[in-house]
Formats: sequence, structure tokens, C-alpha cells
Amino acid sequence: MEISDWRIKIDALEDQIIKLLNERASYAVEIGKIKKEKGLPVFDKSREQAILDRVAKKCEAMGGPLYPESMKNIFEVLMRETCKIEE
Repeated sequence: MEISDWRIKIDALEDQIIKLLNERASYAVEIGKIKKEKGLPVFDKSREQAILDRVAKKCEAMGGPLYPESMKNIFEVLMRETCKIEE
């Protein structure tokens, strides 16, 4: 395959990733509403750590070119941005 073929595949995956990230964010919006109703803080350190640990373990188990630490970094940004829309 040529570079352009691989790029087409990447573009298709990125479309799926965008869709899934927006779906995840819409769930976070709903969680944010519940947190407001219950007077809970937006940021939950223990939940964030549990997610990061789970992501690192899954990444390690699945293997692949991305290291668990890299995946954790990606999810840290994702959660930081998600907190913004929960507020």
C-alpha cells in the first residue's frame, strides 16, 4: 500500500475516534448535571486515577506501538477537557 492509502485508513479511524469522543463527552455532560444536582465536585481524583490505571493495564494487555504511559497521557488530556464541559 502507498502512503495515501494508509492516510485514508487513518482518516477513517479519526472519524470514528471523533464520534466516540463526542459520545463520551455527552455522557460526561449528563454526569455533570447529576453532580450539580447532588452538590458534588466536578473533579474526582480517585475516579481519574482508576481510569488511568485501567487504561494503562488495557494498553499493556493489548500491546501495540503506544506505551501505557503514552495512553495515560492521552486520557489525562481527554479527562481535563471533559471536566471543562461538566462544569
